[in-house]
Amino acid sequence: MAYRVTYQVNVDWVGPGTGPMSLNLGPPLPQGGRGGAQTVEFSNKQGGQNSLTFLTADITALTNAIAADMVTQFTAAQARIQAFSTGNP
Repeated sequence: MAYRVTYQVNVDWVGPGTGPMSLNLGPPLPQGGRGGAQTVEFSNKQGGQNSLTFLTADITALTNAIAADMVTQFTAAQARIQAFSTGNP
């Protein structure tokens, strides 16, 4: 048997006049955004990150693998996410 870590990260566009500082929060959206926020969701690739043990070194290796995966996915979607600020999905 092995340990598997799965994960999901949401990137929301929080435009001017919205967000917690303005108390202008809508209900959560299914993809993790709030009140009409544009959201892109990233999740683990190929079943997550796996390890046969769960020692300190394994935790470091797992979280580093997660970070590397997120960097790859964020970079691939960078133009799409940047376009949220102009109203483009």
